[in-house]
Parts: sequence; C-alpha cells; structure tokens
Amino acid sequence: MLFGDLVLAVWGDEPPGKPLPALRTLMRRLRQSVDDEIVTDATGYRLVVRAPGPSQLPADLPDFVGREAELASLSTTDAPVVVITGPPGVGKTALAIKLAHRVRDRFPDGQLHVDLRGFSTGSEVTVDQALGRFLRALGVPPERVPVDLDEQIELYRSKLRGRRVLVVLDNATELSPLVPGVEGCAAVVTSRNDLEGQVRLDVLAEEEAQALLNRMEVDGSPEERAELIRLCAHLPLALRIAGAHLVDRHLPDYLAELRGDGRLDALEIEGDAAVRAAFELSNTALPDDARRLFGLLSVHPGVDFDVRDAAVLGNLSIEDSARQVGVLVGAGLVQQAGERFQLHDLIRLFASEQVGADGPAALRRLLSFYLATARTAADLATPAVKRLDRLPLDVDGLAFSTADEARAWLDAKRAVLVAAAQVAPHPFASHLTDSLRGYLYYGGYRPELKMLLATGLASARAAGDVVCQAAMHNGRGHLRWMLGEFDEALASFGEAVELTTSDRSRASVLNNRGLVKRDTGDLTGALADLGEAVRLWRLGPDEPGVLAAMLFNLGTIHGARAELRTAITYFEEARQIAEATGSTINLATAVEGIGIAHRELGEFAEARRCLEAALAGYQDGGAAEGEPNVLFNLAVVAAETGDPEQARALALRSLETARKFGELRIEADALVVLEDLQGAVELANRIGYPVARRSAQLKLARHDRELAEELVRDVRDNGDLLLEAQAVLVLAEVTGDVVLAGEALELARSREQGAVVARAEAFLAAQPPANGGSTSS
Repeated sequence: MLFGDLVLAVWGDEPPGKPLPALRTLMRRLRQSVDDEIVTDATGYRLVVRAPGPSQLPADLPDFVGREAELASLSTTDAPVVVITGPPGVGKTALAIKLAHRVRDRFPDGQLHVDLRGFSTGSEVTVDQALGRFLRALGVPPERVPVDLDEQIELYRSKLRGRRVLVVLDNATELSPLVPGVEGCAAVVTSRNDLEGQVRLDVLAEEEAQALLNRMEVDGSPEERAELIRLCAHLPLALRIAGAHLVDRHLPDYLAELRGDGRLDALEIEGDAAVRAAFELSNTALPDDARRLFGLLSVHPGVDFDVRDAAVLGNLSIEDSARQVGVLVGAGLVQQAGERFQLHDLIRLFASEQVGADGPAALRRLLSFYLATARTAADLATPAVKRLDRLPLDVDGLAFSTADEARAWLDAKRAVLVAAAQVAPHPFASHLTDSLRGYLYYGGYRPELKMLLATGLASARAAGDVVCQAAMHNGRGHLRWMLGEFDEALASFGEAVELTTSDRSRASVLNNRGLVKRDTGDLTGALADLGEAVRLWRLGPDEPGVLAAMLFNLGTIHGARAELRTAITYFEEARQIAEATGSTINLATAVEGIGIAHRELGEFAEARRCLEAALAGYQDGGAAEGEPNVLFNLAVVAAETGDPEQARALALRSLETARKFGELRIEADALVVLEDLQGAVELANRIGYPVARRSAQLKLARHDRELAEELVRDVRDNGDLLLEAQAVLVLAEVTGDVVLAGEALELARSREQGAVVARAEAFLAAQPPANGGSTSS
C-alpha cells in the first residue's frame, strides 16, 4: 500500500497536518504487537505472513514412564508458570520436557528452551546470554539485540506480546526475568531449589520404577527387582545407570556388588548416595581407557561435546575417541543426541572426582585446540580485525578452506567457546576473547562479546599482562563505538593507549580513537590521532594491508575538514597498495572513499562510477558489512542528480542492510535521504552522531528561519566545514539574503564543492536586480 493511500485509508479527507510523522507513530504502536507483520519497503507499508515460531524443545523422551498424576495435573493447569523442583536425579528435566511436548499445541507461536546450568560444575548460562538466544530465535536480528539487560528484557516481552509461546527453563536457581510474564505465554521451570508455586517431585513410586525396569528390559525375580529399586532409592537416574550396566550382566551379581563393601544401607540410603553407588559400579566396570576419558570429560566447559573434543581431552585419535565415547553411552554415563554428547550434572560432578592429576593438562589441550582453531577461523571470517600475536600452543587447531567453513565452525561452537573463555586461565581467556571479538561483533552477538571482554580484562589484570589489557580495552572501545556510546569508547581507547607497549599496538588504538573523534566532530583531535597512527605504522615492518586502512581513515579526516583533494591523495595511495597486494576489500574501501570525495566535490558521474565499483568489490569479497554506507552514498548521488525514485530505493536498501549489521550511524544517514527527518534527528541524538543530525536539520531548515540560524551557529561552533557552505546557503534561501548567498558561494568555491557552487549561483541569478533609479531617454 502506498504511503499516500494508507494516509487516505486511515484518516480519509481529514488527515493530520503532518501525516507522515503521524503514520510513523501509528506504525510504531502497531509494531508493539505485530512487529513481524509490518514491513517498510520502497512502496510504503505492507503486511507479510508471520514467520514460523521457534521450536527449541529437546526431542520427546520415548522411554519416559510414570509421573502420570503429575502430568495430568500440570498439563491441565492454566498457571502462567509451572515450577518443578526436587533433588538431583529425580527426573525433573524429563518431566518438564514430557510436559512441554504434551502441551505444545497450546503454544502455536513457538517453544523456547535453555539449560541454565544453575547447578553444574561449569559456568552458568547468564540471563542476558539466554535472552540473546531467545531474542534471536524470536526473529530479532543478532545485531539488534541490545547489550543492556533491561533493554533486552523489555524487547523480549514486547516480542512475546500477542503471541502464545512456551518457555522451558531447565536447572534454574531462581525465577528470573526469563519467565515471560506476558498474557498468553507460559513457562516451565526446573530447579533443585525451593521456589514459589513449586510442584516438588518425589522419587518414583514402586509401580513407576517397575515400569522403567520393564522399558529397559531388566530381567530378574520380583524380589530382586524390588531390591534394585530400593538400592537405587527409586531415582530414575540411578535406575537408568543400573539398567545400562545390566545389559550383559545377571541382576543377582549386580545386586551383590551394589550391597558389597558396606557402601549402602537400604534404610539410610539418600538420593546422591544411590546415584553414586550405581555410578561407581558402572565406572568400575569400564575398560581402563574409557574410565580415564570419562573423568577427563568432566573438565569440558560446555553444555555438550563431540567426538573430536573428547579426542583432544584424552589425547586420542578420532577412532579411539569415538569407540570410548560409545562405551560410555552404552554404560548410561553419557547421553547422546545425534553427534553431540553430554553428562548429567550429577554424573559430571562424580566424574570430576575421578579425573585426578590429568585434568589440568587435558583442559589446557582443549583450550589450546579451541584457541588455535578459533584464531584460524576468525582470521578467515573477519580478516580486517587486528589481533594479538599468536600464542605458542600445545595442540594444533583445525584448518578451513573458505571463510564460510570458518564461520560455520564458529557458529556451531559459539556457546562452548564463550563458556571456555569464562573458565579459562590466563592467557587463554584474553586470547580467546581477542580471537572471537570480530566474529561476535559482526555476527551481532554483542551481549556475549561484552561479557567476554570483561572476563578477558579481569584475567589480564590479575596476571599483570598489560599487552592483553590494552587489547581488551581496545575491544571494549570498538564495541562501545559501534553501539554509539562515544564517550565510553573514547575512555576505553584512552586506557588502551596508555597501556600499549609497542609502536604497532599504539598505532592501532590511535587509529580507532581518531575515528571516534571524527564521528563526534573533533576533527583536530582526529587528525592528530590518525596522523600519528600512520607515522608510527610506517616505522615498522611493511604490513601494507593495515597501512592502506589507516591511510583511508586519515583521508576521511581530511574529507571531513573539507580538504577533499588532499583526502583523494590519501585514498589513492591506499588504492595503489590494495591493488598491489590483491586485497579486494581494501581496494573497495579506498575506491569508496574516492567516490565519496567526488560526491562532495559535485563530480557525480565519477562518484557514481567509484561507488558502484566499491559495492561490487564488497560483494565479491564477501564483506557485506561494507555495503550500507556505499548504498547511502549512491542514494545521495541519485538525489543530487534528480532521480528521487532511485534515491529512495537505494536508501531503503542502505537502511535494511544497516539494520542488519547494527550500523546505527548509517541508519540515521539513510533516514535523512528517506525524508524521515525527525526520525533521523532522534536517532542521531540518541547515539551522539552530529553528522546525521545536521544533515537532517539542513533539510528541515529550508522552511524554518530560526532553525537555519541555529544550524549555522552549530556548524561553525563545531567546525563542520563540509556543511558550512550548505548551511549558510539554506539560511540565505530562507531569508532571501543575497549577501549570505555570496558568502556561501565563496565558501563552496574555496572547498571545491561544485554542487553547492551551482546552487548558490542559481539562487543569485534568480534574484531581481537592485533598484538603480529611473532613466530618461
């Protein structure tokens, strides 16, 4: 539906004075409940079919038995929160998953699931980590997931409003904000702790335990089976371990071992002791190599592992690892789901008691493997990110043929890599964070990145490692810069500068800080930082790729100072380096800069040629994050050359891709071209981005003398030389002041801003001649 048609449909013949802002307000309100169904494109607003909801429940349990009374009661309740509590091994998770599958038809908009690992020996899953996963599953692009926890909670609940979604929170320590609290949605929570509104599970009744033994095909007399149930304390976990152990053994022999050595007294048996007894017998019966691996698996930091992870932990071949893991699955000590494996929390705890002195070396091997592979993958997936020097490692990592392969591994291992960095000793925590930060940032996993940067910094501080401290501050500065938190970014980069120990690292940080100063209008400070960065980098060994990037950045500072020909000189040097080294992305970046400079000069044909070449370069190089800014500049060229329809289409593409990558600055720029001027001002003010704010005000001021006067003062006070001539010309146009127009003309000529020169000359030519009095013939 076209915007004009929609205005007519909503308000008829009496639209408000400013229909487009009113329409935006209306759409904003509608999106609070139907966000995924309203899409903006070049024609206006349109409705689309809502995407299928998430389906994250683990597989239903085919051998689930018993709990019929609890299932019947819980599956008919309309309570918004069902809390299942009880001791470890009693079957809380199994009941929760069975219940979720039984009622899933009542929640057609999806089911979310997370194991919060609240009682695990490893790191817990934090609320903001879980929220990030849920928001992505609910259709929020990763880069749009807020870093602030309160904003995450607000967005989570807004995405659930108007939907019927079931949320399963396993192993929670409390009722957290992950519980939806939204009408129509419900949560199933499991915990060992007593929580409000709980249904506390008891052990299995005799008949239920007998049914479980039947399902596992455990033979024996009624008396023997009854004794097994009693010695396993009626606990499902203990019975399952025993059942797996009895596949090729006689029950009387197993019972004798279970009673033996005075380990258990049937009258005093407790849950943990029952599981421990079953575990110890099963563990003792393992072959020596499988028993050793079982203990080592307890040091794995993630929720699950694969055969290669186990091979690294055990220093085994892939074949031996697969065989030993299979033995552990057969013994009921390891649970399998496809190619992934995991340990029950209680079994992991017992396994950790068996690991002995080999544990630290095994963990170091695993961390070495993860770090080596993550670094190789990150170098392929995000090659432009400058990283710490590689550590010498005990284990080689995987190799990848393509960037797509590298990203696929990072995607598959993201959760375990984050968990590994949280528990890793120094220097692994800092180096894992440094290796992952580009991938996490550009993938939009910013809550995880924020947490890891804090972890890496704490680890480096504790070790007194100033090199890693500087890298972590640099990473925090980049994250804050991209989030529009410019003051915090400058502070982080400032701390990094103070901690740098080499010309190279200092140059890298100065480069980043200079760009933040550029974006906040401090062009003098930006020129000093970028000039020093280039000087320091030229002193060291030849690294042409980084030098090309720095030269490009320095060119942007000269461009912002309206020194456009000087800017092109730096861009051209960067282009030559990129061509000589065959760097597709660096070449695209340099050509983009040349195109933008020609746009500012009013040389639109050359600008379009360069910008289209840059867009093709980003696409060929697989650097989609470079596209939004090129599209915005092409939109400006189209607008300046009298093609508003093409300008709008390009700006919408820019807006869409900017939102995909979380580029709020480019989003604000695109809104200016789309004439959403108030929206651009609001966003620019929120993120502290004066360039887009002034560009929007430049258009608004064409009908507002007071705003035009304020804009001229603002531009001059802040040294925005590129906009000065345009702002003065707008004020001249609003007031009809030819003197001001002449001033704008001279400013534009001095800075070679051809389009502004042409507009000022046209304005002056259109003014009537001054009255020189009457003449006589």
